[in-house]
Amino acid sequence: MEKDEILSILNAWNFWKQNVNIGIERNYYQQKITSLINESAIDVVIETGIRRAGKSFIAKQTAKKLIKKGVPKNSVLVINLEDERLINRNYLTLLEIYKVYKENINPKGKSYIVIDEAQEVDGWEKFVRGLVEKGEAKFMITGSSSKLLDSEYATLLSGRHVVVYVHPLNFMEYLDFTKGKGDIEEYVEMGGFPAIVLSKSKMELVKSYFDTIVLKDVISRFKIQNQDELVRLAKFYITSIGSKITFNSISKFLKLPVKTVYNFSIYLEKAYLIFFVRRFSFSIKAQDNSPKKVYTIDNSFSSVLGVNPIKARGRLLENAVASTLYLISRHASEFNFYYWYENNKEVDFVIKDHKKYRLIQVAYEIKNESTRERELSALLECANRLNVDILEVVTANYENEELIGGYTIKYVKAEDWISNILKEYGF
Repeated sequence: MEKDEILSILNAWNFWKQNVNIGIERNYYQQKITSLINESAIDVVIETGIRRAGKSFIAKQTAKKLIKKGVPKNSVLVINLEDERLINRNYLTLLEIYKVYKENINPKGKSYIVIDEAQEVDGWEKFVRGLVEKGEAKFMITGSSSKLLDSEYATLLSGRHVVVYVHPLNFMEYLDFTKGKGDIEEYVEMGGFPAIVLSKSKMELVKSYFDTIVLKDVISRFKIQNQDELVRLAKFYITSIGSKITFNSISKFLKLPVKTVYNFSIYLEKAYLIFFVRRFSFSIKAQDNSPKKVYTIDNSFSSVLGVNPIKARGRLLENAVASTLYLISRHASEFNFYYWYENNKEVDFVIKDHKKYRLIQVAYEIKNESTRERELSALLECANRLNVDILEVVTANYENEELIGGYTIKYVKAEDWISNILKEYGF
């Protein structure tokens, strides 16, 4: 590419001569990444998470925050590797872009470089490592999980990096994006992908996201031959949220080899489309040998691609709680969550934070006494085993508190419970 053409493209991405669209600010990530990038021991911050969660906008928001804090505009370089004008995308392209930038924009100073959608270029990590070792730059890397997976980072970047997980909008961010006009029912039904929250064509976008994630982040990355089988399994999972599964049972139901089910499940989890929750046990072996419960990162997939949002609203509410807990677990190292199942009684979530336990049952509504007794019976038995005296029932719109046999039962509306736990963990 000619120098003038590269400069023209760079000018379109960067803050040097114009205001760049940074979208609606997501302060939690912006502040966290800014703090990390300013640490002397950290050279690379990598944003990972499901495609379309907002990683690119967060990177630009962070770049703008650095400029506001005194970093010269010409010291910030944004490289968007999804730009269709970059016909050839390879390691040499990055070197060429950087050379033009240094010669014409920032010939002497240290740089803060954003590489957006890094998975588009083989060898991006070699480019990053080279400049880090020379002490010339710090980096923010974004990318879909098709090639940028946590387990790969250590070998690529030799340790001077941190990974920040980016989730679709949590409920509080969702309220910010909708300027307070949204409500928990809509969030539970349509989830928190930023563009979908702001769009009038929600269903079309959800289907497009699903197809792109499956195609680019699973089929292309893992070179899947049996594509129809993968799509069947993915749709099975996102319409079975909250269900206990084993790979053997799915193998029989979908008539797929157990090994295929296992491999495809791992791939879908690595693409952040789904996640599994283990049964609580003090025995690791028992956890590993028990069925897992399956959830999806964002409720929109389940609502649009299979379940009836009215008939399945209890499962959708449970998935929204699970997704919130998953987000927290990716940012709080001692925070883990499980389901509990003993004597045909089940508690939806057992949170273990350090040595403290917390029990949560999700019930869309307390219709009658038999429903109440079923939910409380499991909670009380689990509480007795784990020595927990405050128990929580998350509902759509019912709130109350009662004392049973020395245990306090708190019924909390979902919008309050989700907001409170997010605040508790700094979101």
